[in-house]
Amino acid sequence: MDEILKDVYTWSVFSEEKKLNFNGYFIPTQHALFGNVVIDPPPVSDLDLAQMETLGSVQQILITNRNHIRWSCELQEKFDAEIRMNFADAQSEDMISDHNFGDGDMLAGFLKAVVIPDNKSPGETALYWEEKKILFLGDALIGKPPGEVSLLPPEKYADIEKARAGIKVLDPLNFNSVLMGDGEPILTSGKKAIVRFLDQN
Repeated sequence: MDEILKDVYTWSVFSEEKKLNFNGYFIPTQHALFGNVVIDPPPVSDLDLAQMETLGSVQQILITNRNHIRWSCELQEKFDAEIRMNFADAQSEDMISDHNFGDGDMLAGFLKAVVIPDNKSPGETALYWEEKKILFLGDALIGKPPGEVSLLPPEKYADIEKARAGIKVLDPLNFNSVLMGDGEPILTSGKKAIVRFLDQN
């Protein structure tokens, strides 16, 4: 794992099918009651697992949408971690979630759940770290091309126009970095990239 921002580590697995990286994020303890957090984990190498153990293992696994379960069950088994996902998506999966959340809930003591309506998944949720001006996104937007954001292909949505309009819930948030589950993270000027997307669409 690499520390791309203070207290935010990432690792990636390249998808030959999608031709982009699937990214996971590891955040060391920000609140004593909750421990270390992992977001949308793709497969983890033995080296990265060892690094996680050195940093205190994993206590919380947060999933932004039902398609980003990825390697959550394996991490849960290894570290005895709790999995959390949105109520709406937990209903459509095999209830792997230990604790569900909804729009506006605070997760792990520092991340605010922001549901993005009319998206690919009914429980699509951004995670907003207000103090550090960081926004984590699952499938609502992908980091492609580098430095910009885009939607998934049109066939992924029931109504792509509604999905595009749903992104506007991010507009009031004050963030600088946008860390995507798919594609290239934007470490600075991420809000500007999303404003450009909204202006152009």
